[in-house]
Amino acid sequence: MNSTFDQSEFLQKLETQWLGHSIRYFEELASTNTYLKKLSSQDIQHGLFCLTDYQTRGRGQYERRWESEKGVNLTFSIVFTPVDTGRFHVLTLACALAIVEKLNDFLNASCAAIKWPNDIILNKKKTAGILTEAVFSGNTFDRLIIGIGLNINQQKFSYELKEVATSVSLEKGKEINREQFLADLLNRIEYKYTLWEQQQSSLIKTINQNIIGYGQWVGLKIDDEVQDELYKLLGINENGALLMLNRDGGIDSFSYEQIQLITN
Repeated sequence: MNSTFDQSEFLQKLETQWLGHSIRYFEELASTNTYLKKLSSQDIQHGLFCLTDYQTRGRGQYERRWESEKGVNLTFSIVFTPVDTGRFHVLTLACALAIVEKLNDFLNASCAAIKWPNDIILNKKKTAGILTEAVFSGNTFDRLIIGIGLNINQQKFSYELKEVATSVSLEKGKEINREQFLADLLNRIEYKYTLWEQQQSSLIKTINQNIIGYGQWVGLKIDDEVQDELYKLLGINENGALLMLNRDGGIDSFSYEQIQLITN
């Protein structure tokens, strides 16, 4: 099942207009996000794509290490150079939505969802994570990098993760063609980017409907402190802030860095 990613097969299957046509592939790399962050402004363009078969220092949210077996999963990062230099968390969630919709269609079931702020849960287990980083040249925005780690064909996980992690292959019951899966996913991400760029309200609505806990009373951890009261999750607004209804009927707004949801 372990195999080298076939770039030519991937490019033949790719149907996007601009995303993923310029690819930097490495059999092994410390971090795809770090690689793209270190490139000069002259060496990047909108839609540049970096993929590795083995990421030795993969990072997730809160600097957590991302564990991935060599040659069986998808670990990649995308460069975006939008004119709009705000609402980046909405774009992160739009990419998460693209993954959720791809998984649900591929598995022919409503089994995937977004776990706030940037994980994808498949049948109650984590299957993907996203790390978004902005790069500035002095005080000027230069590029946005969205890194994605997606468990595709991994069959076994470490003792610490085996109860909380899964892969597409484990859920499907067969080996997955990584090149086709990625080509399809990038097509969805490109479309979500267009919706984000156009500030389509339908994108916000669909994102919210796919966040675990949406419309429910949930627990909150704010700045690492668990709150005594429950809050009703109203979803994100057009700027990506999370809106919560408190017991007094007021609406509180939180940035994604501030807050963790407790939904179980």
